[in-house]
Amino acid sequence: MMATHVVRCAYSVPRALGVAALLLGALATGPAAAQTPARRNLWLDAGIGIGYLRLTCVGCSGVAATGAALTVSAGGGMSRNVLLGVQGQQWQTSGGGPRQVVRSILAIVQWDPWPAARFYVRGGTGIVQGTVAPKVAGAQPGTARGTGVVIALGVGYDLAVSPHFGVAVQAAEQIAALGDLTVGGVLANDVIAYVTRIGVALVFR
Repeated sequence: MMATHVVRCAYSVPRALGVAALLLGALATGPAAAQTPARRNLWLDAGIGIGYLRLTCVGCSGVAATGAALTVSAGGGMSRNVLLGVQGQQWQTSGGGPRQVVRSILAIVQWDPWPAARFYVRGGTGIVQGTVAPKVAGAQPGTARGTGVVIALGVGYDLAVSPHFGVAVQAAEQIAALGDLTVGGVLANDVIAYVTRIGVALVFR
């Protein structure tokens, strides 16, 4: 009788420990899973923010302007950590001075290094068209339009409201090569537009 009792106790202890471990594991992973944004095949975000333009070129003095930036991005998920898509952005001056506009469309990759942390990095490249007003020595003030190549890099933080909807805080930099532009009859060589954007976006996934 005593031997049988000892065997039953020895069997019940590891079984109880196993059940306790499973319960602890479920409790530990449950909140993290609930807070992690869901990943579907399709995703979309649309944002608005403040943008800051800086122009450089050969023979130009520094040019800077502030305006509003609008972005729309959409794509599909390749994995839990990687999203592919396209992004359109428009920056436009606000207030006085000549009207300057920089529009771009890019192929983008978004990488979530730690999905539960909601932080992500986004980068891409594409085409850009800009109507800008570089200050060229000897030229009358005016605007010129150029088309070229743009690269972009940004970061974001996704505040999940629900598994399929969130609000993201984003910051990004675009570097756009607009080429050689003629302003007031004077050539401005190698015009480059730097657009810095900080804003918020609605995220649907």
